[in-house]
Amino acid sequence: MKPWILLALVLPLAGCTLTAEPERDTTPEYDLTDMDRDGVITARDNCLDSALNSSVDNDGCGGSENQVLQQDIVVLFAHDKSNITPKYQDEINRMASFMAENPELKLLLEGHASQVGTSEYNLALSKRRAQAVRHALMQQGVPGERLEIIGYGESKPLIMGDDEQAAAANRRVVGALTNMREGVRMRWNVYSMEPSSEQ
Repeated sequence: MKPWILLALVLPLAGCTLTAEPERDTTPEYDLTDMDRDGVITARDNCLDSALNSSVDNDGCGGSENQVLQQDIVVLFAHDKSNITPKYQDEINRMASFMAENPELKLLLEGHASQVGTSEYNLALSKRRAQAVRHALMQQGVPGERLEIIGYGESKPLIMGDDEQAAAANRRVVGALTNMREGVRMRWNVYSMEPSSEQ
C-alpha cells in the first residue's frame, strides 16, 4: 500500500477521542405511573382502588357483575317410607355447605307423595319426609330456624300417571335456594377460557 494512502487513513483517526460522553438524567415530559396497575395512568385514573386484573373503563373504574348462586336439593323416597337412604347424603352436604356460605337465606322443604293411598295419609307422609330432610340438614349444622317444611301430599305431582315411574318421581322432597352476589368483572387475558356449554 502506498504510504500517502495509509497516512490519509490514520490522520482522521488521530482527532477522535475514545472517551464517551457521560449519561444525562432525563425527566419524562409526562408522568406515566400506574399505581393500581390497571392500564390507566394515575394522572387520569378516577378509581385508584381497582382490583388487580379487573376490567376497567377509560377512567380506570371497574364494572361489576351479578353472580347468581343456586343450590337445589332433591331427595327421593321408597314407597311408603320417610327415611333417607345414604345415596342422598351428598345432596344434603351440598345444601348444608351452601347455607353455611349464605347465612341470610332460609330454605323451604316441600314434601310430596305419590297418588297411592288416601290423600290424608299421603299429606302426613309428605310432611314426615320433609321433616326427615330438615333433621338431616340440622345434623350437618344448619340451624332449625332457617329450615321450614310444608307437605303437599299428592296434590302437586311431578309426573302424572299411575305407573311406578310416575310414583317414584313423586315420592320426593325438594327445595331450592338462590342468592345474588355482586362481584368484580375480571379482565380477559390470553389464559381466559369461556365456560364450556357441555358441562
